[in-house]
Amino acid sequence: MDIKDVSSERRNPILANVMAQLDYMEKRGSGLTRICNETKALEGYKDELKPVFKSTPTQFQTIIYATADTQNVGDNVGDVSETKLTERQQKILNLIKESPTITGKQMSETLSVSQRTIERDLSALQKLGVLKREGKDNNGVWIVETMLFI
Repeated sequence: MDIKDVSSERRNPILANVMAQLDYMEKRGSGLTRICNETKALEGYKDELKPVFKSTPTQFQTIIYATADTQNVGDNVGDVSETKLTERQQKILNLIKESPTITGKQMSETLSVSQRTIERDLSALQKLGVLKREGKDNNGVWIVETMLFI
């Protein structure tokens, strides 16, 4: 999506007004351009690493890629994977990264374990703060909390 085609409308006007009053916003509508400019100014930037913006009627997503020399971002789960995550839980996270709308049933079939086993692992990942669910069971999306892995 070209950022010039994204409307600069306030999706939550109350929150936007509070943020403006607290001086946490510099200028309404400048965020996407600023993300692109700041990313372009980073050392090691390449055009294939430029941010990607995706929008649906219910959400807006920004994907910011790490450079090749960045450690413990994305696929690596840093210290959490080494100490607390099982191999199966790491596989579950990888499945979710590939398809955030994947169901427990699909995961259980892919990993050849029961749905109850998947449910226990998902619950454990949520308690660790590694994973969260947004939306309802039938049309929600899994979100891997990557900020824990940096």
